[in-house]
Amino acid sequence: MKITPLLSVLALSSIALTGCASTSYESPVSDAYLYSSGAPAVGGSNADLGSTAGMSSIRDESIITTAYAFLTGDDPAAVADEVEKRSKAAQGKIDGRSASSDSDGKITSVSLTVRIPAAEIDSFLTGLDEIATVHNLSQNSTDVTLTVTDYEARISALESSIARFIALGKSAKTTTDLIEIESALAERQAQLEQLQSEMRYYRDQIALSTVQVDIGLPDSATDPIPDDFWGGIVAGWYGLLAFFGGTLVAIGMVIPWIPVVAGLAWLGRWLVRRLAARRSATPAPTKKTAKR
Repeated sequence: MKITPLLSVLALSSIALTGCASTSYESPVSDAYLYSSGAPAVGGSNADLGSTAGMSSIRDESIITTAYAFLTGDDPAAVADEVEKRSKAAQGKIDGRSASSDSDGKITSVSLTVRIPAAEIDSFLTGLDEIATVHNLSQNSTDVTLTVTDYEARISALESSIARFIALGKSAKTTTDLIEIESALAERQAQLEQLQSEMRYYRDQIALSTVQVDIGLPDSATDPIPDDFWGGIVAGWYGLLAFFGGTLVAIGMVIPWIPVVAGLAWLGRWLVRRLAARRSATPAPTKKTAKR
């Protein structure tokens, strides 16, 4: 019988506190309130990260693919033009192109930064051997699914927070409350813009793979490492010839200096002998004996 009045008092107190919280806005803005369930998000809908539709972006893999290719041809500029043509045919683009030339103005090497749709990267790379000789080809993939998922969740949370701050700003009763809301709103908008910028970068890297293509003349390619016994013998023979050839070149460079070094050595020896002869020809001073 004593419990019923106590429950009644607690219930009335809860109702009174709830009414005060709904009619008065004197407490500082809290993200816990802003992130509460049931508040409207941007566009009038809530982001349900726990539903099946919300989890679909987590299951989808986000892969950034990069590749490198080294090609050689008699005309690097023409090869680069063909690579550019094929990249555009695959709905890609050229982000950068640079060339080097010799003293005669002939282009000796070209470097391209190619952006290819991720779905076309394999066919683009396998088709490079139809353009020129492929000496080096490598491909690397980086899984950024967790990073993209984290960015999506943070962007969704900030958008919902901004929408709630805007709604609170419309119902602000005092200038102090309005200033606090605008300050918090500006801070979250800056964070949202930064996250959206970084998210656009990841989306671009995922959608378009980056391929660095270097093109040079045939003599710019390094000899491949032999993979059999006969190839090792041939490589060793050419290495031996290169060693003796280098030795002969070194000897040829030294020969012109031999007379100069010999002349300096003879002159030094002559000066030493001359000084020694002068010292031996000079009489030694005699000591006078004292008279007793």
